[in-house]
Amino acid sequence: MINKVKETIEKYNLLNRGDKVIVALSGGSDSVALLVALVRIAPQMDLSLIVAHINHNLRGEESDEDEKFCRDLSRNLGLVFVSEKMNKTGSPKGLSPEDYYRRQRYLFLNKVAKDNQAEKIALGHHLQDQAETVLLNLLRGSALEGLKGILPRRDGKFIRPLIEVSRKQIINFLNKSGIAYRQDSSNENNKYLRNKIRRNLIPYLKKEFNPRVEENLAKMAQILRQEDEFVRQHVFSAMESSYIQRQPDRISLNIQYISKLHQAIRFRLFKALLESLNPEKNGFSSIHIKSLEKLARDQESGKRISLPFSIVASREYDNLILERKNIRTPKIKYAYEMSVPCSVWVSEKNISVRLQIVTRDYIDFKSNIKVYMDLDKIRKPLILRNRREGDWFDPLGMPGRQKIKALFIDRKIPRDERDRVMLIADGLSVVWIENMHLSDRVKITGETKNVLEVEIVKS
Repeated sequence: MINKVKETIEKYNLLNRGDKVIVALSGGSDSVALLVALVRIAPQMDLSLIVAHINHNLRGEESDEDEKFCRDLSRNLGLVFVSEKMNKTGSPKGLSPEDYYRRQRYLFLNKVAKDNQAEKIALGHHLQDQAETVLLNLLRGSALEGLKGILPRRDGKFIRPLIEVSRKQIINFLNKSGIAYRQDSSNENNKYLRNKIRRNLIPYLKKEFNPRVEENLAKMAQILRQEDEFVRQHVFSAMESSYIQRQPDRISLNIQYISKLHQAIRFRLFKALLESLNPEKNGFSSIHIKSLEKLARDQESGKRISLPFSIVASREYDNLILERKNIRTPKIKYAYEMSVPCSVWVSEKNISVRLQIVTRDYIDFKSNIKVYMDLDKIRKPLILRNRREGDWFDPLGMPGRQKIKALFIDRKIPRDERDRVMLIADGLSVVWIENMHLSDRVKITGETKNVLEVEIVKS
């Protein structure tokens, strides 16, 4: 078994010489075999081992005996032992007991690794665990990500040196070495789906269909991991596209761009982006992915759907917006009263706006940063600000007035970007809209005597 562990470590590059490794020890045969194997390999690779045990306190005296067994074994091996006992029993609403205790284990192991500046955390999953996981995910209707099973190495930190070692090999190794281990009575409880798969389904499949079904499932998982990596690389490439704008709590996707992606890439992209907005990095099913697909494909601008973890998806013209609504940035209103001449620093836009009076001969209508108005047609006060409810202006060269809101809709300005557009308003109406319009009321004509120059200077 030791040679098989060495092969797995080398095959998946699980350890580097000199690594400090946290070894998760429950006391069961798998974790005991893992610990003993690493102890024997440690001198060859100059490894430092620290044993970590979490007492879930689920089986009373039996749980405490497991903890004592792990402490004694670690002491006999001359290793540092770290343990923690959970006080709370029962999982929070929305989490299965298995998922809750698994999360608590990982939190504990991460803390021990951080406290001890360890590079790796070794877990005792073996070949049968791999087969059970694949079957479990198959029964749940998982896609490729689920069928690839347990990763030999995850997040560059969690490693599974026994992942290609069978349970039979583990037991034989422990028995021949005369090494004791604990039996977990909860493994006999058929209320857990994994136990039912282990105790009922797999024996049935081995007897009636294929005695090597576990090995074949593990082999299939290995093949699918390679194919999943291929898809993942394409998804990563798509996420780096300029057509996908990512902020900490808001993501904008260009619909025309994502519609050209292969459906398999697009679905995985949606899932990855949703998970990036959720601290738990999970919790999204095919139903949520399909609802995003429908929103992008069929729905009109302004449509919204609510997703788990306070995430809202909306269609904003040619963009699909994903946003965590509970931490959405509050709307900011700003206003700066301006005199002539003056220079105003607009911190919300990180720009300066300069006003001065110039002659008609000085006008440069080709400038991209200057705007000219008839100063005598402006009614004080002159205010630089973002939009307000009821704002209107006189479209240049057109009769009548138009609401600023209607203009933004016509120009397909996303709702969340409208407050970022800078305006200049006088005492009557809006006279200038950033990058869009000058009011017909204040345009330069042959009768203009005093010209107001507005210059926008970006920092």
